Amino acid sequence: MRQLFYPILIGTMLFMLLPMTGSVLTLTAQATELRHDLDAPETSVEDQHGIVEEPGQAEEELSRQFRLGEPGISGVVVDRTITMAGKTFFRQFSQLSLDNPIIGNANIAIHERPSARWGSQIWITEGNNIIFEATMPPRLSEIDDYVEAAIEQVEELLIRRTIIQALESDPDLADEEI
Repeated sequence: MRQLFYPILIGTMLFMLLPMTGSVLTLTAQATELRHDLDAPETSVEDQHGIVEEPGQAEEELSRQFRLGEPGISGVVVDRTITMAGKTFFRQFSQLSLDNPIIGNANIAIHERPSARWGSQIWITEGNNIIFEATMPPRLSEIDDYVEAAIEQVEELLIRRTIIQALESDPDLADEEI
């Protein structure tokens, strides 16, 4: 059945690709190789490549490829702002947080909810926890004060939480998940 099916399939493909003369030659060569591969006796992967797996080699390779012993990405600041004031706050905050080793290793997101009446509501989260919240006026000149306050408060809360986690570490409990 295999030997009958492939020539019909190859003939149909050649008929469809006849206007493309350059492709017909490569397709015919590939079809001939495919037909020879089907007629060849089957061999295992180990016989073809000479691969011999030692005990524990697969686990080491997986650990090396996926870096299972290392923690994930850290030091990411995500921009979820909308207005010009929010974008300016994000830029200034991210520039100052690069110099700060405590904030520089945390994964945080800066969110904004603009309001015509109140200005922009800004909040900074790490994971599912809000670690800073403020309502900024629409004037760009006052953003520097809010950025400095945010840096101070975020740094203080990250230090406080790290100390609490170190004092209350329980090997039976896993880390917080997403």
